[in-house]
Amino acid sequence: MSKECNVKDRFFQRLCSGAIPCLLLLGCSAVPMSPGTVMAQGSDPAAQPAPATDTAGSARETPAAGGQSTMDAQLMFELMIAELAGRRGQLDVAMAGYLRAAQHTDDPRVSERATALALYGQQWGEAEKAARRWLVLEPENTQASDMLAQSLLQQGKTDEAVALYRELMLNADDPDQNIRQLQGVLQNAGDEEQALVVMEAMRETLPDNASVHMALARIKLVGNDLDGAREAAREALRLDADNTEALLLNAQLMMAAGDPDASFEAIEKSLEQNPNKLMLRMGYARLLLEAGRFDAVGAQLDALYESSDESPDTLLTISMMALDARRLERAKTYLSSLLDTGEYPDEANFYLARISDQQQDHDAAIAFYDAVGAGELLVPAQIRVAELLGLSGDVEAGRARLRALAAEVPDDDQQVRFLSAESRMLQNAGLAAEAVDVLTAGLEQYPGDTDLLYSRALAADAAGDASMLVDDLEALIAVEPDNAHALNALGYHFADSNVELERAEELLVKANRLLPNDPAIMDSLGWLRYRQGKLPEAIELLESAYQLFPDAEIAAHLGEVLWLNGNEQEARRFVDNALSKSPEDDRLLQVRKKYIE
Repeated sequence: MSKECNVKDRFFQRLCSGAIPCLLLLGCSAVPMSPGTVMAQGSDPAAQPAPATDTAGSARETPAAGGQSTMDAQLMFELMIAELAGRRGQLDVAMAGYLRAAQHTDDPRVSERATALALYGQQWGEAEKAARRWLVLEPENTQASDMLAQSLLQQGKTDEAVALYRELMLNADDPDQNIRQLQGVLQNAGDEEQALVVMEAMRETLPDNASVHMALARIKLVGNDLDGAREAAREALRLDADNTEALLLNAQLMMAAGDPDASFEAIEKSLEQNPNKLMLRMGYARLLLEAGRFDAVGAQLDALYESSDESPDTLLTISMMALDARRLERAKTYLSSLLDTGEYPDEANFYLARISDQQQDHDAAIAFYDAVGAGELLVPAQIRVAELLGLSGDVEAGRARLRALAAEVPDDDQQVRFLSAESRMLQNAGLAAEAVDVLTAGLEQYPGDTDLLYSRALAADAAGDASMLVDDLEALIAVEPDNAHALNALGYHFADSNVELERAEELLVKANRLLPNDPAIMDSLGWLRYRQGKLPEAIELLESAYQLFPDAEIAAHLGEVLWLNGNEQEARRFVDNALSKSPEDDRLLQVRKKYIE
């Protein structure tokens, strides 16, 4: 995110809400204005009072007689023009108006508005001037000091900014909140070296504050100083052993170092002592998920579910984590409870449909998909309904559903999506040649579209046209050399065909580097290792892939390699177990017939 966007976000609400409307500024007695503004200079000189001798002082000290009401009217008009300009999006005009007015009135609200507008417009020098004027009028205003410090940071005046932030931290009622806000400011500024200097100074200022050490850890992490981040996180834990953020960050860093056990034990100990720390438990569940400890994830999700008090946000979050952990029955329970709350109905119906879909309950899946309303999930839901209709044998009903959807959503990207869906539906129905024809017609309409090229390559593979598969994938990779899925598809084709294994190695190693935990790519690479005669490595890759995604094709590959490696009893048990889950899978049946029977 750009610095400009971040600064604008910070002040957009203040600007649009009209924090100091003109009528509020002027009230019952008008705010006087010294001569010098554009409006004042444009009026009759004879009506002008003499300028005040102290330019920083109040204009009320200037004897005005009959000229006073003239100045009041001019200031009122100038401020009104500035405010209206802001409301109309003419921010440069609004900012200039308030900046001028701030120098000629002692109402601090004008200086506040000028400072906010200057920061919003990234006029750092002007923001500094306006904030300094504000502090002259309100020396104890911490908001003014904070805005001044921000403007100084943006100008590279780090030492001056640090001095201000030191004072703000020492006098803050809630230094933890101030530290969090400062961390956000530093990250938005995007200067890692400056951020480190400032936060190190805050650590010296508040050495016993855990939040300071945590902010320092985050900044060091952004700078890829993992050792420094670990040290800072541990210091935060020394000061506050139950600090949720520190426990979780320390665990992340230990995971990155390949040793999560000790940090996980610290989290578990904290949860035993404080079982209602839901944010810690949620973060712990995420870390377990990242570590692939799916059984342990389930226990944490159940605990979160029991303490959720039917919170829709919590139910949706733990549902998604249960799906990621492939704990479908848990996810179904959570999603059903979510549906009962009446919140997030589209998400609940869509993911309940996905679960029914995976469990081969197509009627239930279609009912849930059809319950998804207008929104971003509608198109994928209806596409899947069409595919399920095709799987049930009613290909024409599926195609009709897709055509109706295409007529309602004329967007080109979506049209490509519908064509790909139609081709998948046809392939699943055993009509691969028709699928190729659909995609070929699509490529005539959308020449060179990479999604259509990829889809046609897969359809060509199903239709037995290896030449088209290779040509389409090579064309796609030429345009998108880092398309991991295309690299994987072509590499697997070579490995499965037992040809061009060196090229397959190049393609699959690169795909695995781009998507290191993708089970499909791990399966392809494992199958390549089998073709290369590296059976132990093949088994390790295939076992990891199957653990991540217990798919019948991966099971067939693993069963075959186990048998050929001499693990015959293990292969027999494994294939029988896989067949109990997918009894009609052709690949598993072929492996059993070829090797085990």
